[in-house]
Amino acid sequence: MTQTFKEAFYFFRSNVLKILTYTFAIGLLVLLIAQLLIPVFFDGVSAEEINQESIRPFAQLMNLVIQPIYTGGLIVLIYSLAKEQGKGVLNSLYAGVLRWPYMLLANVITSFIIFGGLLLFVLPGIWLFSRLFLVPYLVILKNKTPFEAIIDSFKLTKGYSLTILIDIIILVMLFVVGFVFINLVQLANPIILLAYILIFQSMAYVLYYRHYEILIKSPVELEQTD
Repeated sequence: MTQTFKEAFYFFRSNVLKILTYTFAIGLLVLLIAQLLIPVFFDGVSAEEINQESIRPFAQLMNLVIQPIYTGGLIVLIYSLAKEQGKGVLNSLYAGVLRWPYMLLANVITSFIIFGGLLLFVLPGIWLFSRLFLVPYLVILKNKTPFEAIIDSFKLTKGYSLTILIDIIILVMLFVVGFVFINLVQLANPIILLAYILIFQSMAYVLYYRHYEILIKSPVELEQTD
């Protein structure tokens, strides 16, 4: 386990209640909004006719709207905890709302870039992710435009791909081990699985933030190559 991963884990453990309060509060808010909007989107459709296939476009639309706000707010919360400012759920969420258009555009662009890389035998997509993971942090914390954030992320992460990928592999391995354990003890119901995914997703954003701190304070020398 790398030093950076340990630092991110200790930070997450120290602030787990505040981070998970935000995560689950937003999750409950999304569920509430979905319950209110489903009757509007499926007006005249019986509950029996609503299935996974028919509700998929609605879920994708909800994700398109909510995910950039959620991510932006979570980054602000993590940053405020690191700086001992301790913003609350509402303040963090408000900050995410303010930067929503930029986060949405950044998510769309980086998703297309990474997906294109994944189509080229997977490895290019993984490498592209390791070069673009700073984008949301630069958009939120440095007020960069999506295009500026993409360019700066490539500059800052030059020579850093292997470092971040090692920590991502460690996190994925822990996730898989935990997932297998949940299934072995027969706790794999939708609520527990959702909570488990949200916990690891939050840990991932803490991990990326720790790498962001390192790269902002001590950018990798440009002459290094991947």
